[in-house]
Amino acid sequence: MNFSLHVAAVLAALVCAPTASALSLADAQRAMDAHNPDLRAAALELRGVQGDAQSAALRPAAELSVGSSKISPKHGIGPGRWQDRRVDSTLGLGWTWERGGKRALRIRQADALLQVAGLEMLDTRRRQQVALHEAYFGLKGAQERAQIAEANRQSSAQQMAAADKQVATGAMAPVDRARLAVDDLAVADAVREAALDLRDARHTLGLLLGRDDSGELSADDPWPDAVGVADARAFDPQQRADLRAARSRLAAADAGVALARSERHRDIQLGVEAEREPSDISGVTWGVSLTIPLGGASRARGAIQRAEADRDTAALELQVLQREARAELDQLLASAQAAAQRRTDYEGLHADAALKAVQGIELAYRRGAASLTDLLDARRSWRDFEAALIEARADHAIALARWEAATSVAEGESR
Repeated sequence: MNFSLHVAAVLAALVCAPTASALSLADAQRAMDAHNPDLRAAALELRGVQGDAQSAALRPAAELSVGSSKISPKHGIGPGRWQDRRVDSTLGLGWTWERGGKRALRIRQADALLQVAGLEMLDTRRRQQVALHEAYFGLKGAQERAQIAEANRQSSAQQMAAADKQVATGAMAPVDRARLAVDDLAVADAVREAALDLRDARHTLGLLLGRDDSGELSADDPWPDAVGVADARAFDPQQRADLRAARSRLAAADAGVALARSERHRDIQLGVEAEREPSDISGVTWGVSLTIPLGGASRARGAIQRAEADRDTAALELQVLQREARAELDQLLASAQAAAQRRTDYEGLHADAALKAVQGIELAYRRGAASLTDLLDARRSWRDFEAALIEARADHAIALARWEAATSVAEGESR
Protein backbone atom coordinates (compact mmCIF):
# COMPACT_ATOMS: atom_id res chain seq x y z
CA MET A 1 0.00 0.00 0.00
CA ASN A 2 1.31 3.50 -0.89
CA PHE A 3 2.49 5.33 2.21
CA SER A 4 0.68 8.54 1.24
CA LEU A 5 -2.56 6.59 1.39
CA HIS A 6 -1.61 5.38 4.86
CA VAL A 7 -1.03 8.98 5.98
CA ALA A 8 -4.39 9.95 4.50
CA ALA A 9 -6.05 7.13 6.46
CA VAL A 10 -4.49 8.40 9.69
CA LEU A 11 -5.63 11.97 9.03
CA ALA A 12 -9.13 10.77 8.17
CA ALA A 13 -9.30 8.82 11.41
CA LEU A 14 -8.26 11.91 13.38
CA VAL A 15 -10.75 14.20 11.66
CA CYS A 16 -13.74 11.91 11.27
CA ALA A 17 -13.57 9.93 14.50
CA PRO A 18 -16.72 10.23 16.63
CA THR A 19 -16.40 12.82 19.40
CA ALA A 20 -18.50 10.82 21.89
CA SER A 21 -19.37 13.18 24.75
CA ALA A 22 -17.20 16.08 23.53
CA LEU A 23 -15.91 18.21 26.38
CA SER A 24 -13.92 21.42 26.25
CA LEU A 25 -11.37 22.23 28.94
CA ALA A 26 -13.52 25.15 30.11
CA ASP A 27 -16.56 22.85 30.43
CA ALA A 28 -14.44 20.35 32.34
CA GLN A 29 -13.28 23.13 34.68
CA ARG A 30 -16.88 24.15 35.44
CA ALA A 31 -17.91 20.53 35.99
CA MET A 32 -14.97 19.98 38.34
CA ASP A 33 -15.79 23.13 40.34
CA ALA A 34 -19.34 21.87 40.81
CA HIS A 35 -18.83 18.15 41.40
CA ASN A 36 -15.21 17.36 42.29
CA PRO A 37 -15.21 15.35 45.56
CA ASP A 38 -12.01 16.95 46.90
CA LEU A 39 -13.31 20.47 46.28
CA ARG A 40 -16.62 19.63 47.92
CA ALA A 41 -14.80 18.17 50.92
CA ALA A 42 -12.70 21.35 51.22
CA ALA A 43 -15.86 23.47 51.07
CA LEU A 44 -17.46 21.37 53.81
CA GLU A 45 -14.33 21.72 55.93
CA LEU A 46 -14.50 25.50 55.50
CA ARG A 47 -18.14 25.43 56.51
CA GLY A 48 -17.26 23.51 59.66
CA VAL A 49 -14.46 25.92 60.58
CA GLN A 50 -16.88 28.82 60.14
CA GLY A 51 -19.07 27.15 62.76
CA ASP A 52 -16.04 26.76 65.04
CA ALA A 53 -15.36 30.49 64.70
CA GLN A 54 -18.92 31.29 65.75
CA SER A 55 -18.59 29.02 68.79
CA ALA A 56 -15.24 30.56 69.76
CA ALA A 57 -16.78 34.03 69.95
CA LEU A 58 -19.42 32.98 72.48
CA ARG A 59 -19.15 34.08 76.09
CA PRO A 60 -19.88 31.51 78.82
CA ALA A 61 -23.65 31.17 79.15
CA ALA A 62 -25.40 32.10 82.36
CA GLU A 63 -26.49 29.09 84.43
CA LEU A 64 -29.94 28.72 85.97
CA SER A 65 -30.34 26.36 88.93
CA VAL A 66 -33.54 25.18 90.65
CA GLY A 67 -33.62 22.91 93.70
CA SER A 68 -35.58 21.65 96.68
CA SER A 69 -34.40 20.39 100.07
CA LYS A 70 -35.70 19.20 103.44
CA ILE A 71 -38.16 16.76 101.88
CA SER A 72 -39.50 14.44 104.60
CA PRO A 73 -39.39 10.76 103.68
CA LYS A 74 -42.47 10.27 105.94
CA HIS A 75 -44.67 13.23 105.06
CA GLY A 76 -43.33 14.14 101.65
CA ILE A 77 -43.72 17.74 100.57
CA GLY A 78 -46.90 18.19 102.60
CA PRO A 79 -50.46 19.12 101.63
CA GLY A 80 -52.00 22.46 100.71
CA ARG A 81 -50.91 25.36 98.65
CA TRP A 82 -47.36 25.76 97.35
CA GLN A 83 -46.73 28.40 99.98
CA ASP A 84 -47.70 25.91 102.74
CA ARG A 85 -45.45 23.03 101.59
CA ARG A 86 -42.82 21.82 104.06
CA VAL A 87 -39.87 21.91 101.63
CA ASP A 88 -37.26 24.54 100.96
CA SER A 89 -37.07 25.78 97.37
CA THR A 90 -34.11 27.58 95.79
CA LEU A 91 -33.68 29.47 92.53
CA GLY A 92 -30.18 30.52 91.51
CA LEU A 93 -28.47 32.33 88.61
CA GLY A 94 -24.72 32.16 87.97
CA TRP A 95 -22.18 33.75 85.62
CA THR A 96 -18.61 32.81 84.69
CA TRP A 97 -16.09 35.65 84.49
CA GLU A 98 -13.32 34.65 82.08
CA ARG A 99 -9.97 36.14 82.97
CA GLY A 100 -6.76 36.46 80.98
CA GLY A 101 -8.44 37.53 77.71
CA LYS A 102 -9.53 33.99 76.86
CA ARG A 103 -12.42 34.99 74.60
CA ALA A 104 -10.31 37.43 72.56
CA LEU A 105 -7.63 34.76 72.15
CA ARG A 106 -10.19 32.16 71.08
CA ILE A 107 -11.49 34.57 68.45
CA ARG A 108 -7.95 35.32 67.28
CA GLN A 109 -7.14 31.62 66.94
CA ALA A 110 -10.45 30.81 65.23
CA ASP A 111 -9.99 33.64 62.71
CA ALA A 112 -6.53 32.35 61.84
CA LEU A 113 -7.87 28.82 61.39
CA LEU A 114 -10.65 30.20 59.24
CA GLN A 115 -8.01 31.82 57.04
CA VAL A 116 -6.23 28.46 56.87
CA ALA A 117 -9.37 26.64 55.75
CA GLY A 118 -10.14 29.22 53.07
CA LEU A 119 -6.59 29.20 51.72
CA GLU A 120 -6.42 25.41 51.79
CA MET A 121 -9.59 25.31 49.70
CA LEU A 122 -7.92 27.64 47.17
CA ASP A 123 -4.79 25.46 47.19
CA THR A 124 -6.91 22.33 46.75
CA ARG A 125 -8.52 23.95 43.72
CA ARG A 126 -5.06 24.81 42.35
CA ARG A 127 -3.89 21.23 42.72
CA GLN A 128 -7.11 19.87 41.25
CA GLN A 129 -6.69 22.17 38.25
CA VAL A 130 -3.29 20.60 37.61
CA ALA A 131 -4.83 17.14 37.93
CA LEU A 132 -7.60 18.21 35.54
CA HIS A 133 -5.09 19.31 32.89
CA GLU A 134 -3.16 16.08 33.31
CA ALA A 135 -6.32 13.99 32.96
CA TYR A 136 -7.76 16.08 30.11
CA PHE A 137 -4.66 16.09 27.92
CA GLY A 138 -3.93 12.52 28.96
CA LEU A 139 -7.33 11.65 27.49
CA LYS A 140 -6.62 13.68 24.36
CA GLY A 141 -3.34 11.83 23.87
CA ALA A 142 -5.06 8.49 24.43
CA GLN A 143 -7.71 9.41 21.86
CA GLU A 144 -5.13 10.26 19.22
CA ARG A 145 -3.12 7.11 19.93
CA ALA A 146 -6.29 5.02 19.61
CA GLN A 147 -7.22 6.73 16.34
CA ILE A 148 -3.75 6.26 14.89
CA ALA A 149 -3.66 2.63 16.06
CA GLU A 150 -6.98 2.00 14.33
CA ALA A 151 -5.73 3.65 11.13
CA ASN A 152 -2.57 1.52 11.32
CA ARG A 153 -4.76 -1.57 11.76
CA GLN A 154 -6.78 -0.73 8.65
CA SER A 155 -3.60 -0.04 6.69
CA SER A 156 -2.06 -3.31 7.88
CA ALA A 157 -5.18 -5.24 6.89
CA GLN A 158 -4.99 -3.78 3.39
CA GLN A 159 -1.28 -4.66 3.20
CA MET A 160 -2.03 -8.24 4.22
CA ALA A 161 -4.75 -8.50 1.57
CA ALA A 162 -2.33 -7.22 -1.08
CA ALA A 163 0.37 -9.61 0.18
CA ASP A 164 -2.01 -12.59 -0.15
CA LYS A 165 -2.60 -11.68 -3.79
CA GLN A 166 1.14 -11.29 -4.43
CA VAL A 167 1.87 -14.67 -2.86
CA ALA A 168 -0.82 -16.24 -5.03
CA THR A 169 0.77 -14.80 -8.17
CA GLY A 170 4.31 -15.58 -7.08
CA ALA A 171 5.28 -11.91 -6.77
CA MET A 172 6.03 -12.33 -3.02
CA ALA A 173 7.69 -15.17 -1.19
CA PRO A 174 5.59 -16.84 1.58
CA VAL A 175 8.33 -16.03 4.09
CA ASP A 176 7.93 -12.31 3.38
CA ARG A 177 4.19 -12.65 3.80
CA ALA A 178 4.81 -14.33 7.20
CA ARG A 179 6.99 -11.39 8.27
CA LEU A 180 4.18 -9.01 7.34
CA ALA A 181 1.78 -11.17 9.38
CA VAL A 182 4.01 -10.82 12.47
CA ASP A 183 3.99 -7.05 12.02
CA ASP A 184 0.20 -7.18 11.62
CA LEU A 185 -0.07 -8.93 15.02
CA ALA A 186 1.99 -6.14 16.60
CA VAL A 187 -0.38 -3.58 15.09
CA ALA A 188 -3.39 -5.47 16.47
CA ASP A 189 -1.80 -5.55 19.93
CA ALA A 190 -1.25 -1.80 19.71
CA VAL A 191 -4.96 -1.33 18.96
CA ARG A 192 -5.99 -3.31 22.03
CA GLU A 193 -3.49 -1.50 24.26
CA ALA A 194 -4.63 1.89 22.97
CA ALA A 195 -8.26 0.99 23.67
CA LEU A 196 -7.41 0.06 27.27
CA ASP A 197 -5.43 3.28 27.73
CA LEU A 198 -8.36 5.27 26.36
CA ARG A 199 -10.79 3.65 28.78
CA ASP A 200 -8.47 4.30 31.73
CA ALA A 201 -8.01 7.94 30.70
CA ARG A 202 -11.76 8.47 30.50
CA HIS A 203 -12.28 7.00 33.97
CA THR A 204 -9.49 9.19 35.39
CA LEU A 205 -11.10 12.34 34.02
CA GLY A 206 -14.57 11.17 35.06
CA LEU A 207 -13.46 10.73 38.67
CA LEU A 208 -12.12 14.30 38.76
CA LEU A 209 -15.39 15.61 37.35
CA GLY A 210 -17.49 13.54 39.74
CA ARG A 211 -19.20 11.74 36.85
CA ASP A 212 -20.44 8.19 36.69
CA ASP A 213 -20.90 8.16 32.90
CA SER A 214 -17.23 8.61 31.96
CA GLY A 215 -17.21 5.89 29.28
CA GLU A 216 -17.96 8.34 26.44
CA LEU A 217 -15.93 11.38 27.49
CA SER A 218 -13.90 13.02 24.74
CA ALA A 219 -11.32 15.81 25.06
CA ASP A 220 -12.36 18.31 22.41
CA ASP A 221 -9.90 21.20 22.78
CA PRO A 222 -6.73 21.46 20.65
CA TRP A 223 -3.28 21.13 22.13
CA PRO A 224 -1.97 24.33 23.74
CA ASP A 225 0.29 26.45 21.55
CA ALA A 226 3.97 25.55 21.69
CA VAL A 227 5.00 28.66 23.59
CA GLY A 228 7.57 29.23 26.29
CA VAL A 229 6.75 30.17 29.87
CA ALA A 230 6.73 33.66 31.30
CA ASP A 231 9.59 35.05 33.35
CA ALA A 232 9.15 34.00 36.97
CA ARG A 233 11.35 36.67 38.52
CA ALA A 234 8.37 38.98 39.05
CA PHE A 235 6.43 36.28 40.89
CA ASP A 236 6.65 36.17 44.68
CA PRO A 237 6.14 32.58 45.84
CA GLN A 238 5.13 33.90 49.26
CA GLN A 239 1.75 34.79 47.71
CA ARG A 240 0.93 31.19 46.93
CA ALA A 241 -2.11 29.87 48.75
CA ASP A 242 -0.24 27.02 50.44
CA LEU A 243 2.40 29.36 51.90
CA ARG A 244 -0.24 31.86 52.99
CA ALA A 245 -2.10 29.00 54.67
CA ALA A 246 1.10 27.94 56.44
CA ARG A 247 1.59 31.47 57.76
CA SER A 248 -2.00 31.57 58.98
CA ARG A 249 -1.48 28.18 60.62
CA LEU A 250 1.52 29.62 62.46
CA ALA A 251 -0.58 32.60 63.58
CA ALA A 252 -3.23 30.20 64.90
CA ALA A 253 -0.54 28.29 66.77
CA ASP A 254 0.75 31.54 68.31
CA ALA A 255 -2.77 32.30 69.48
CA GLY A 256 -2.99 28.78 70.86
CA VAL A 257 0.13 29.37 72.97
CA ALA A 258 -1.31 32.61 74.35
CA LEU A 259 -4.62 30.86 75.03
CA ALA A 260 -2.88 28.05 76.92
CA ARG A 261 -0.94 30.57 78.99
CA SER A 262 -4.15 32.43 79.79
CA GLU A 263 -5.33 29.35 81.70
CA ARG A 264 -3.00 30.46 84.50
CA HIS A 265 -5.63 33.13 85.18
CA ARG A 266 -8.39 31.23 86.93
CA ASP A 267 -11.99 31.97 85.95
CA ILE A 268 -14.39 33.15 88.65
CA GLN A 269 -18.02 32.11 88.97
CA LEU A 270 -20.49 34.59 90.48
CA GLY A 271 -24.04 33.70 91.53
CA VAL A 272 -27.18 34.96 93.25
CA GLU A 273 -29.75 32.72 94.90
CA ALA A 274 -33.25 33.06 96.28
CA GLU A 275 -34.41 30.53 98.88
CA ARG A 276 -37.93 30.03 100.19
CA GLU A 277 -38.32 28.48 103.63
CA PRO A 278 -41.88 28.17 105.04
CA SER A 279 -40.66 28.41 108.63
CA ASP A 280 -39.09 31.86 108.00
CA ILE A 281 -41.06 34.92 108.87
CA SER A 282 -40.28 36.58 105.57
CA GLY A 283 -40.65 33.38 103.55
CA VAL A 284 -37.83 34.22 101.05
CA THR A 285 -34.11 34.84 101.67
CA TRP A 286 -31.37 35.95 99.27
CA GLY A 287 -27.76 34.90 98.93
CA VAL A 288 -24.68 35.43 96.77
CA SER A 289 -21.84 33.04 95.91
CA LEU A 290 -18.28 33.28 94.62
CA THR A 291 -16.46 30.21 93.24
CA ILE A 292 -12.70 30.20 92.55
CA PRO A 293 -10.93 27.03 91.31
CA LEU A 294 -8.06 25.94 93.53
CA GLY A 295 -4.63 25.02 92.25
CA GLY A 296 -1.68 27.09 91.03
CA ALA A 297 -0.39 28.12 87.64
CA SER A 298 1.49 24.81 87.38
CA ARG A 299 -1.73 23.10 86.30
CA ALA A 300 -1.43 24.84 82.89
CA ARG A 301 2.16 23.75 82.21
CA GLY A 302 1.24 20.66 80.21
CA ALA A 303 -1.19 22.55 77.95
CA ILE A 304 1.37 25.33 77.45
CA GLN A 305 4.08 22.84 76.49
CA ARG A 306 1.75 21.16 74.00
CA ALA A 307 0.79 24.52 72.45
CA GLU A 308 4.42 25.64 72.18
CA ALA A 309 5.36 22.36 70.46
CA ASP A 310 2.49 22.87 67.98
CA ARG A 311 3.69 26.40 67.30
CA ASP A 312 7.28 25.26 66.68
CA THR A 313 5.98 22.52 64.37
CA ALA A 314 3.99 25.08 62.39
CA ALA A 315 7.07 27.31 62.10
CA LEU A 316 9.17 24.38 60.87
CA GLU A 317 6.54 23.41 58.31
CA LEU A 318 6.48 26.99 57.01
CA GLN A 319 10.27 26.99 56.56
CA VAL A 320 10.14 23.66 54.72
CA LEU A 321 7.33 24.84 52.45
CA GLN A 322 9.22 28.04 51.60
CA ARG A 323 12.30 26.09 50.55
CA GLU A 324 10.19 23.55 48.62
CA ALA A 325 8.33 26.34 46.82
CA ARG A 326 11.55 27.89 45.54
CA ALA A 327 12.91 24.51 44.45
CA GLU A 328 9.60 23.60 42.81
CA LEU A 329 9.53 26.80 40.77
CA ASP A 330 13.02 26.12 39.47
CA GLN A 331 12.14 22.53 38.58
CA LEU A 332 8.84 23.44 36.91
CA LEU A 333 10.49 26.20 34.89
CA ALA A 334 13.15 23.83 33.60
CA SER A 335 10.55 21.14 32.85
CA ALA A 336 8.27 23.55 30.97
CA GLN A 337 11.15 24.91 28.88
CA ALA A 338 12.43 21.42 28.08
CA ALA A 339 8.94 20.18 27.17
CA ALA A 340 8.35 23.17 24.88
CA GLN A 341 11.68 22.58 23.11
CA ARG A 342 11.02 18.83 22.76
CA ARG A 343 7.60 19.46 21.25
CA THR A 344 9.03 22.03 18.83
CA ASP A 345 11.74 19.60 17.76
CA TYR A 346 9.29 16.76 17.17
CA GLU A 347 6.80 18.92 15.29
CA GLY A 348 9.59 20.25 13.08
CA LEU A 349 10.74 16.70 12.40
CA HIS A 350 7.14 15.68 11.63
CA ALA A 351 6.95 18.32 8.92
CA ASP A 352 10.20 17.41 7.23
CA ALA A 353 12.74 14.68 7.93
CA ALA A 354 10.60 11.91 9.42
CA LEU A 355 7.89 12.03 6.77
CA LYS A 356 10.36 12.22 3.89
CA ALA A 357 12.41 9.34 5.26
CA VAL A 358 9.45 6.96 5.42
CA GLN A 359 8.15 8.05 2.03
CA GLY A 360 11.62 7.42 0.57
CA ILE A 361 11.76 3.88 1.94
CA GLU A 362 8.23 3.23 0.64
CA LEU A 363 9.21 4.38 -2.84
CA ALA A 364 12.48 2.45 -2.78
CA TYR A 365 10.68 -0.75 -1.76
CA ARG A 366 8.21 -0.45 -4.63
CA ARG A 367 11.14 -0.06 -7.05
CA GLY A 368 13.02 -2.99 -5.56
CA ALA A 369 15.80 -0.81 -4.14
CA ALA A 370 14.93 -1.52 -0.50
CA SER A 371 14.27 -4.76 1.30
CA LEU A 372 11.18 -5.77 3.21
CA THR A 373 13.26 -5.45 6.39
CA ASP A 374 13.99 -1.83 5.57
CA LEU A 375 10.31 -1.18 4.94
CA LEU A 376 9.15 -2.81 8.17
CA ASP A 377 11.81 -0.99 10.19
CA ALA A 378 10.78 2.33 8.65
CA ARG A 379 7.11 1.76 9.42
CA ARG A 380 7.87 0.74 13.02
CA SER A 381 10.03 3.84 13.42
CA TRP A 382 7.19 5.94 12.04
CA ARG A 383 4.71 4.45 14.51
CA ASP A 384 7.17 5.09 17.33
CA PHE A 385 7.53 8.67 16.13
CA GLU A 386 3.76 9.18 16.05
CA ALA A 387 3.52 8.01 19.68
CA ALA A 388 6.49 10.16 20.72
CA LEU A 389 4.94 13.24 19.09
CA ILE A 390 1.69 12.77 21.01
CA GLU A 391 3.67 12.22 24.21
CA ALA A 392 5.69 15.40 23.58
CA ARG A 393 2.51 17.44 23.11
CA ALA A 394 0.90 15.97 26.22
CA ASP A 395 4.04 16.51 28.30
CA HIS A 396 4.21 20.13 27.16
CA ALA A 397 0.53 20.76 27.96
CA ILE A 398 0.92 19.25 31.45
CA ALA A 399 4.21 21.05 32.18
CA LEU A 400 2.62 24.33 31.12
CA ALA A 401 -0.38 23.72 33.38
CA ARG A 402 1.85 22.89 36.35
CA TRP A 403 3.90 26.03 35.80
CA GLU A 404 0.84 28.27 35.49
CA ALA A 405 -0.68 26.75 38.64
CA ALA A 406 2.55 27.20 40.59
CA THR A 407 2.89 30.87 39.58
CA SER A 408 -0.75 31.89 39.94
CA VAL A 409 -2.07 33.72 42.97
CA ALA A 410 -5.62 32.62 43.73
CA GLU A 411 -7.65 35.42 45.24
CA GLY A 412 -10.68 34.60 47.34
CA GLU A 413 -12.41 35.28 50.57
CA SER A 414 -11.64 32.88 53.37
CA ARG A 415 -14.95 33.50 55.08
